[in-house]
Amino acid sequence: MIFSKNKRKNNIQIKAKSKKQNEIIQTTMKQTKREGLDFISPSMVKELMPSDITIQGQANDYLVEVGATAEPSRYFRSFFAEITGGNTWAGMLNPLILGEFGKGDTDLAIHIEPVETTEELDDIAKRIRAIESDLQLEKNGEKISKLRDELFDLKDRQRRLRTKLERPFRASIQAVVSSTDLKDLKKYSNNMIRQFAGQEIIMRSPDGKQLDALKNITPLSDNFMYKEHTFSYESSNIADLFPFGNGGISHRTGIVLGYDNLGRPIFYDGWHKNLMNYNIVITGVSGAGKTSAVIVITHRSAHLGIRTCIIDPKGDYAQFVMDMGCPYIDLSPDSPFKINFFDVDVEENEKEEHFVNIESTVQAARAIIFKMIRVMDSEVLTGKVKVKIENNIRELYREKGIFEDPSSLIDNSRTAKKGPNGQLSFSVNGRLKDMPTLGDLYSKLTDDEEEEIRKVAYLLKNFTRYGDSKSQSIFDCQSTVKIQDVPIFAFGLNKLDEEIMRPIGLFVATKWQSTKFSKKNRMIQKRTIVDESQIPMQDPETAAWLENEFRVVRFFNTSMCAVTQGFEVFTKVPQGMGILKNAPTKIFLKQDSLDIEEIKGKFDLSEGEGQFLVHQAQKGLGIIRIDNEASIIKIDANEQEFKMFDYTNPNSSNRR
Repeated sequence: MIFSKNKRKNNIQIKAKSKKQNEIIQTTMKQTKREGLDFISPSMVKELMPSDITIQGQANDYLVEVGATAEPSRYFRSFFAEITGGNTWAGMLNPLILGEFGKGDTDLAIHIEPVETTEELDDIAKRIRAIESDLQLEKNGEKISKLRDELFDLKDRQRRLRTKLERPFRASIQAVVSSTDLKDLKKYSNNMIRQFAGQEIIMRSPDGKQLDALKNITPLSDNFMYKEHTFSYESSNIADLFPFGNGGISHRTGIVLGYDNLGRPIFYDGWHKNLMNYNIVITGVSGAGKTSAVIVITHRSAHLGIRTCIIDPKGDYAQFVMDMGCPYIDLSPDSPFKINFFDVDVEENEKEEHFVNIESTVQAARAIIFKMIRVMDSEVLTGKVKVKIENNIRELYREKGIFEDPSSLIDNSRTAKKGPNGQLSFSVNGRLKDMPTLGDLYSKLTDDEEEEIRKVAYLLKNFTRYGDSKSQSIFDCQSTVKIQDVPIFAFGLNKLDEEIMRPIGLFVATKWQSTKFSKKNRMIQKRTIVDESQIPMQDPETAAWLENEFRVVRFFNTSMCAVTQGFEVFTKVPQGMGILKNAPTKIFLKQDSLDIEEIKGKFDLSEGEGQFLVHQAQKGLGIIRIDNEASIIKIDANEQEFKMFDYTNPNSSNRR
């Protein structure tokens, strides 16, 4: 079929030689600029078969030749997608949008028609009856298994439609590829077919109907969908087909956190004006890229003046922090670094009033002490014991003369010095007072008149300087660590024993930095990253303290970032859910199939998003959600960052 329009002066000469010498077509065209009419009404539209002759020679496929102005002709082929894998996922058609199959172009058309639910249910019921009948007669075990799988899927779909969890649609997915060169078009088409075949998507060509298919994507078509290329889908499947929402993070300032699935940069501003707070949750299985994500966030944020503290239970960040020229504070028995979890400091409330927050420290200290006691004997922690310990902690501060008044932290006692002639001179100390210690609390408990309390003191003994365990008593001390004016610092806990002291050390370090870092310097943007943050969720007191930290640190211009591979631990306790609700930014990396249903339910992820996180997500590839905005994201270190920071991979050449 040829449509001709004599609308411009083109000189076309066609010379045909004999068949023995092969047919050679030579065409010369006077080049003119494209006009709007060229797109609406081309000079020629011709459907070709493999044996037909074009200006470039013999056609190699069923296709459509369309005349042009700035180029001799453009060749088009249409394909309809058939999804054979049984699932859809967000971004599954993005390769068609990107069109990275070679030299050519791709246009994507998705034809959708709503279907009456009752009609779809009738069709499903008929298919179910047919399968049940086939199962009665079938003897082949493999076929029986396939029929049962299909029957299960149909009944599940029937349930979703009946309960109105989903709505039915009929849809066809059409890709139109084009090129000005026949060989390029052939390569382009073959690459596209192979790539989608690997994803269990068959690209079928409507050979013999290529012109009808091309018209199918224009208003000229009377039939917008071919029945043989149209399939039944549900609402969530239809949502997965569309590119709407790709790169849907509206931030235009901050760091470049990664790229979306179309290769566009995703900016992330943790202090964006629309965020209710600055907190983050990063979750994924081991090896999903959580550590790399933290390093990228920390490194790039440092260039914006954001200071970061990392609580590092496994030592994953040691090399990174030291290569940045920043302090890595190793908490271990032989380390010169010591911290005392009874430390208090001057804080500033939202009214810009300065005070010593003794009550917050009391709650944190009691949580740490209760954890120590539970390790030894959980049954002794009665209500009476808990009250006694808490009251004794408060008493220790009173005995030191430390109250909410900031001036009470200063030791104003006078020191007498004898001069060379025996005369006395006095000087005011003017230094910070020594803080209470765990050993001080132990002494109080051992002097208690009640045997029940003395028994608890005995259980605490090895955690104090009075015990026999050097490794367990490392937090019974005066602090030697001072927070410097550095962009990054970290507490390393990997040299503590994993069963007892590492969980305790994680919470001690988190509490201590809160007093000395998170709740100081309100005018400076700060971030505290707690890796393996599912560990504090295992005890009610530590879980409650950490949840409260997520609620209040925004008043101090601080972002809390929880990093975990134990997402299910968060969802099983109310404090964990409180943390998740108080973190508007969530980064979901690759998930285990056992956890995905829990994650989908808690965060309203679509079926496609869930399948993507289980099956398609590779290291550093996941979904970022910021309030109501979401996007697929690839968090990838640039070449320089990769050389500097790829330490967590045991096979990396950068590991030292």
